[in-house]
Amino acid sequence: MNGAEISDEDFQLLFVQPVGAKYPNIRLELLRPGKDVTLDSLVAAREVPDLLLTPNSGIMELKQLDLLADIAPHVKSRNFNLARFQPVAIDAVKSDKGELYGIPYAMQFNALYYNKDIFDKFSKSYPKDGMTWDDAIELARQLTRLDGGVQYRGLDPASSYVMSFPYSLAYVDGKTDKASIDTDKWRRVFELAKTIVSIPGNAQPSPEPSAAASGNLFIKEKNVAMLASTNLMAQIGSAANTVNWDIAQYPSYKDLPNVSGKLDSHNLIVSKTAKHPEAVMKVIEVVTSDEVQLLSARKTARMSPLLGEEPKKQFGADVPYLQGKHVEALFKSTVSPSPVYSIYENDGKKIGQQAFRDYAADKVDLNTALREANENIDKAIAAKK
Repeated sequence: MNGAEISDEDFQLLFVQPVGAKYPNIRLELLRPGKDVTLDSLVAAREVPDLLLTPNSGIMELKQLDLLADIAPHVKSRNFNLARFQPVAIDAVKSDKGELYGIPYAMQFNALYYNKDIFDKFSKSYPKDGMTWDDAIELARQLTRLDGGVQYRGLDPASSYVMSFPYSLAYVDGKTDKASIDTDKWRRVFELAKTIVSIPGNAQPSPEPSAAASGNLFIKEKNVAMLASTNLMAQIGSAANTVNWDIAQYPSYKDLPNVSGKLDSHNLIVSKTAKHPEAVMKVIEVVTSDEVQLLSARKTARMSPLLGEEPKKQFGADVPYLQGKHVEALFKSTVSPSPVYSIYENDGKKIGQQAFRDYAADKVDLNTALREANENIDKAIAAKK
């Protein structure tokens, strides 16, 4: 069951082909969620797949549906080496009691994408690795200008949500299921995000868009100098994109130098209802092997959760649109630990993002925006419960 982002081509490359080569008796089918295919419907029909792909933010939903099993005994019996993985990635798939719910096979990342033609047009130096948000904002002010009837925007921060990642923030506390947005760190994120979109001429066409929407604007409008966002490599590197682009290290908060975001991993989960748990463990071993992880990094530009250096050195080596790009910038930052997510996080996110929109539009002051968002999130959770 695909709860993470993977194309049919990548599923064949990273799952079907290498697993079939080693275990011809194991056949894999990819089930995609849709209108009539949800985890709820599969649970009701008792047809939950053996293997579930999910981001770490989706683990709480699987727990709520009683689909998680502790695979630590399987890991021990098969001598599966967890020390090969980044500790922060393994911690994200563990319970507070130490139960191991899955194994990561890829990690997301943040980057600063920039349009080289805009920098050249205004005779500005390209963004450098190691910039703080203050550095990026100062550069954005210099590049936000009206020229030849075109409004150039210096910096698109994607969303306050993406900007919150380095602080490992969540809208809802996963341990208490209570709103957790009325805090000093969320206050700082809101203030900084508003500073960026309030630069005269730098307003986002639609306040608080998704990362994908900002990526589309970067590609189609060609008037955004810098885009600070999540992994948009495939989107920006598409054949339809004619932007002369490159990347730099994602900007840092001064108190968190070289931290680009929170742990956002894609994971392999053995369903509690799995009829073939040993076969699933074999699949996990293949997909997270050194060979397949290197293949993943080279051909699909996925960041590996493994500690080895080769996936970093060969990242994107076989991806045409990454040739000559400064991909080294991606590995100059680290990620902060994953927060404990609540099953109500998405409910909180909707309210929290609306609070930022109201604050950015000067409809409400910051303290009121955060306080009312906190209250509204708790009300929404109570109603849902």
